[in-house]
Amino acid sequence: MKCCGLLAALAASCLAGEFQVPNPSFEEAAGEGALGWKWWSRTKHGSAVRTADEQHSLGHSMRIAHDGPRDWALSSEACFPGKPGECYLATAWARVKKGTVELAVVALQKGKTLSWDIGSATTGVGDKWIKLEALAEVPQDCDQVYLRFVGEGDTLAFVDDVGLQPAQPPKPVERPKVEGYAKERVRERLGRGLVAMRLPGDKVHLSWRLLDHDPPDIAFDVFRLPDGGGREKLNEQPITRTTDFVDSGVAPGAKCAYELREVGQGGNAMKAVESPTDYVSIRLDGNHTFQKVGIADLDGDGRYDFVLKQPNSNIDPYAGYWKRSETPYKLEAYSAEGKFLWRHDLGPAIETGIWYSPYIVYDLDGDGKAEVAAKTGEGDPRDADGRVQSGPEYLTILDGMTGKPIARVGWPSREPFIRRPNGYNYASRNQLGMAYLDGKTPCLIVERGTYNLIVVVAYEFHGGKLRELWSWSNEREPRRYWGQGAHWMHAADVDADGRDELILGSFALDDNGAPLWSTGLGHPDHLYVGDLDPTRPGLEIYFGIETRQQRNGMCMADAATGGILWGINKPTRHVHANGLCSDIDARFPGAECYSSDTDEKKQASWALMHTAKGEAIEQDEVKGFGPRTVYWDADPQRELLHSGRIRKFRGGELAPGIEGTYVATADVFGDWREEIITTLPGEMRIYTTTIPAADRRPCLMQDPLYRLDVAHAAMGYYQVPMLSYDPATRRR
Repeated sequence: MKCCGLLAALAASCLAGEFQVPNPSFEEAAGEGALGWKWWSRTKHGSAVRTADEQHSLGHSMRIAHDGPRDWALSSEACFPGKPGECYLATAWARVKKGTVELAVVALQKGKTLSWDIGSATTGVGDKWIKLEALAEVPQDCDQVYLRFVGEGDTLAFVDDVGLQPAQPPKPVERPKVEGYAKERVRERLGRGLVAMRLPGDKVHLSWRLLDHDPPDIAFDVFRLPDGGGREKLNEQPITRTTDFVDSGVAPGAKCAYELREVGQGGNAMKAVESPTDYVSIRLDGNHTFQKVGIADLDGDGRYDFVLKQPNSNIDPYAGYWKRSETPYKLEAYSAEGKFLWRHDLGPAIETGIWYSPYIVYDLDGDGKAEVAAKTGEGDPRDADGRVQSGPEYLTILDGMTGKPIARVGWPSREPFIRRPNGYNYASRNQLGMAYLDGKTPCLIVERGTYNLIVVVAYEFHGGKLRELWSWSNEREPRRYWGQGAHWMHAADVDADGRDELILGSFALDDNGAPLWSTGLGHPDHLYVGDLDPTRPGLEIYFGIETRQQRNGMCMADAATGGILWGINKPTRHVHANGLCSDIDARFPGAECYSSDTDEKKQASWALMHTAKGEAIEQDEVKGFGPRTVYWDADPQRELLHSGRIRKFRGGELAPGIEGTYVATADVFGDWREEIITTLPGEMRIYTTTIPAADRRPCLMQDPLYRLDVAHAAMGYYQVPMLSYDPATRRR
């Protein structure tokens, strides 16, 4: 961008507290155009000409006519000095007869574009002149700004009376704290989750949960229940060091059941029948595979049940990837023992892609039984090519045991998104999550938008009804909150006040829906929240930023403030996919952090692994966009899961091959180590470790951050769940 010779005068006016946009009402001509304004179209279509046919105040306005399929811009050739941290208010009047018009403030650094949009306002078709007001906050490294109008596709519009003035950042809106229905924190009432897996050599490995409320001296006895009857105690001394046991005395070919009892307790015993394989198999009601799994206790028996979304297909709303949906998604519920419970057809109103179809499974009303919350529609509102751009949309609550709808409210409207360029793509980005906003009540979090406009609404479900708690939109927030969304949600108590905050990308909302912080780095393709660096207090966040960066495209931030703790000092083009953030190397405290940048073909080009302190780790084992990780052996480090194999970082393989398409990792049953869930035609498999444990630790699902990460795995792109503590230095 080359600024005109008026810059010196403009700088002087800025210093005097005034901003004089040259030719703001287009009264001075330059050919058919206006002096100081430049037209551009990607496909060389259209024009911007002065006209006296329409005007807002004086004698002329600018008529924008564009009939091409791509984007266009009308830019001021004048630049204004920009000082990081200052705010400007850009204004203009527009009357739109076709398409949309956006007024945007562009940031420069040494004459090169730093950001195409640090503040903007958009309007669509209407019969009146509409005032556009764009609040811009000057970002770091910016030294100049200029104004432009932008749009896309067929457009006929008039713009007039452009202005720019200093502004104050918006004052924070006072919001009340959430007070939900719960008097104490709603928690799952988990059982022991006893599981028995056959080992080679006529042995059986048994594993069960330690619960976080167990007394420190709790001990267990294990009994074998042979086919022929009887009951035989297997342990000579009470089991206290671990919560697993190997039965080495199984008769060849015998099939046994087992019973677990707490020493000194005469209550109910936990029973399990051995599995003949190294996984638990649940047969599906059909030969399909599934895309997502929600894990929760549907019937209140202390065991986890499963709500699947099938088939395993995915359509992306982006124009280059979208295609017409064929078979509608269905939600299916199965009990812990594999009994098919119900099926709910989402129908043609919900297109078959992750972003159209978020759902979550959790005990929302505190009755000990989980409900299913899902985005739903009605009828068949598809247009001629198969896109859903009209018709009602709902947040619907389904009964966990029957699948029948029991409550619903409207989903955030698509209209503010649709009227923007690429509106269908942006409107189709929907998410659904959970947070304890008052520290006690499980609250639903509904989100629409990722790449520009973002709308968030919080609800509680109680007494069969949904009640709105608060709503938030970034539309009138400083631009550092614009386009900062992610492909998932995290809920965590980042400020230790007992209430969950929401980390929704490169920004966070406080428990009452007020903006808490934003890094302003843009859209992250991965971020992980947890106790990543145990040498410092509180939680940390590791980011891999998709938006092009000069630095900090891979970085770690303080979860409470968003302040950057460390980051790479080199440009990144598009950090992509899931990356890796787990403690896989015992030589360094905390989590190792790995990300890969991409080339112009979106292929992995170069990658870096860092310690939790930001020190580079030389290695050639983790490659590409990063493998999944899992707690599998007896130490507190996670192992690598890649191409169906589990192995230690800088070590060997630990298990036979994992068959099927990976779906999720979670502590579903057994001791504290994790299970791996895969999908095969007509089957769900849950693989569990049979490596003897070295110690005992509480069930990971009782860690609040981990539990909500697992809940969120039913929607969005998948990331392994994280913990609010470091297992290498603490057991809970």
